[in-house]
Amino acid sequence: MPVVLLVPAFVASCACGTLDTVDPIIGDVPDDVVMLDAAVADGPAPDAPALDVRSVDAPALDVARVDAAPPVDLAPVDAPQPVDVPAADVPSELTDAPLVLDAGVDVPVVPTDTGWGPGPTGYRVVRDDPAARWVDSCAEPGHQVVLRDVDDGSFAATLPFRFRYWGTPIEAGAPVLVSPNGYVTFQVGAPTPANGIIPNRLDGVHAVIAAQWRDLRTRAPGVCIAVLGNPGARRWVVQWSDARYYTSIFGHLNFELVLHETSDAIDLVYDGMTLPEPATVALESWDGARSSVPFVVPQPIVYSRTRARFIPQ
Repeated sequence: MPVVLLVPAFVASCACGTLDTVDPIIGDVPDDVVMLDAAVADGPAPDAPALDVRSVDAPALDVARVDAAPPVDLAPVDAPQPVDVPAADVPSELTDAPLVLDAGVDVPVVPTDTGWGPGPTGYRVVRDDPAARWVDSCAEPGHQVVLRDVDDGSFAATLPFRFRYWGTPIEAGAPVLVSPNGYVTFQVGAPTPANGIIPNRLDGVHAVIAAQWRDLRTRAPGVCIAVLGNPGARRWVVQWSDARYYTSIFGHLNFELVLHETSDAIDLVYDGMTLPEPATVALESWDGARSSVPFVVPQPIVYSRTRARFIPQ
């Protein structure tokens, strides 16, 4: 069968350089090869024989059925039985470990020395003493209302009876600075910072009784001061009524401190404390080096109906 060889003209021109000088193919060409220039060839190319493609039947794959593994019979496992741990008796007295402050209950607590700092602490603390009960001094006859709707400042109250604080006697008639920020101080002329820690030698204010020392703002009820009882057994009450934290309008804080004549005991009593936050709660010595705290944590969250009594050593 003759073979048709197509020689494109541009291939030859590329080999020789230009289209104008196309040399003929040099060499012997077999008789059965017909030279046909693709540029001038007329007519269609010879038909190529059709490819006879025969269908091939592929044998079906015989996959043997594989039996699944039989299910594993797991024996039931007995759950471990709960361990019966006997309840430990928690001492009612305060310890040096931090605790979550709970609401006050009418359960007497063994007096415990909780002072911080060198030397004698000056006080024992009785938490939830039934004798330390809430007194609404704002409802008592002859009470005095000060520091209404204020943020800072102080009021110089007058101590109604002789009182001993951290072993030092204070005569009746001595000034006591009352701060809207939840504390009083026996230090005349001391600054009244909005926040503080106890003990602290460097803040310039010592001899502090802090019931809820934070940056507070009083509302219209202000701070009520009242003297209750008969001479020899009187109580001096300073009550913060419906105060709030300066940074929040939602809190409603009602708390008070009570000084007892003759026994020189001090009560910190808390009535309704809505949305309480951590605050400094402690008694500070005259030099700022020691403190006596009722809740071990120096800045606890004090909840409603909590109370603590400080008894001089």
